[in-house]
Amino acid sequence: MSDIIHAVIDGKEVKIYDHVSVSTHHYVNSVNGYETFEASIARGDIGRGPAPDYITERLGRLLHDEFGVEPEEKGIEVVDPDEVQLI
Repeated sequence: MSDIIHAVIDGKEVKIYDHVSVSTHHYVNSVNGYETFEASIARGDIGRGPAPDYITERLGRLLHDEFGVEPEEKGIEVVDPDEVQLI
């Protein structure tokens, strides 16, 4: 499977990502311990930039299972590539 799948969803051409960067930030000090902030997601492996609009189901499961991230709560739609028209 490619890192980016080109498809048509609701009549428009879109990119479905199967590769993202996840960053989880922590603030640590010796007095108050630490605080973990919500993970940010970016397209590809750059680590910065916008989150994808669409990701594969497999990637969505990994984000949930490994990082506790619910893609839908971040405005990312999880798509089964076998259920859409590929370009």
